[in-house]
Amino acid sequence: MTGFTGFPGIGKATAIPNLFFSAVLPRLDTPGALLAFLWVCRLAQDQRGEQRCTTAAEIWAQPDARASFESLGGGRAGLAAGLEKCLELGAPAAPRLRGAGIDEGAYSPSDPVSRRTIARIRAGEISLRPETAVEPLEPRERRPGIFRLYEEHIGTITPMVGDRLIEAEDLYPADWIEDAFREAAELNARNWRYVEKILRNWAEEGRPNETPGRDSLEDRKRRYLGGALRPGS
Repeated sequence: MTGFTGFPGIGKATAIPNLFFSAVLPRLDTPGALLAFLWVCRLAQDQRGEQRCTTAAEIWAQPDARASFESLGGGRAGLAAGLEKCLELGAPAAPRLRGAGIDEGAYSPSDPVSRRTIARIRAGEISLRPETAVEPLEPRERRPGIFRLYEEHIGTITPMVGDRLIEAEDLYPADWIEDAFREAAELNARNWRYVEKILRNWAEEGRPNETPGRDSLEDRKRRYLGGALRPGS
């Protein structure tokens, strides 16, 4: 067997964001999780067009990937667990595809391009696989993501709203976003504009340390929304 002789000066390369080495890598606790992230980057970047993603089955179908998981990543179970860990950390973005004999996650590096693509997929503007429905794919113990919260509390995500959700997810902590959706629902304000206004209010003035029942509904409307709401707004 011929030994490795070094990388060529010119050749294809896989881009790994620098932030990965400080924000994600120290939190990966198994070789399988590291391998899973690397292979998601490798195969997703090989795709052309907007649908740049890969699945666990596609990763496992690669002989080099299978060999790496079998030698030090825990085999097929290590791949599944590694993808789960990466998803828990928010490293890949991954809608779930269901239908036509398919039930799997479609993983891509969680960069602005892939997040906007997922927003367009959920809005029905583009499709990853024929005859499949798209659902949020969340790790078992993770908080619901902003897309899922929007779909549960407000409705269908449009591409324009998807961009604003991505921006909000980058600006505000996950627990703020979850609580803001809940607050807007309690105020009968099932509209992203009101959720966004609550988040801005908290960022500018600080979150109030409220005791349940201390403030009236009208007080909360005035604080966050600037007055009474129209019915059903």
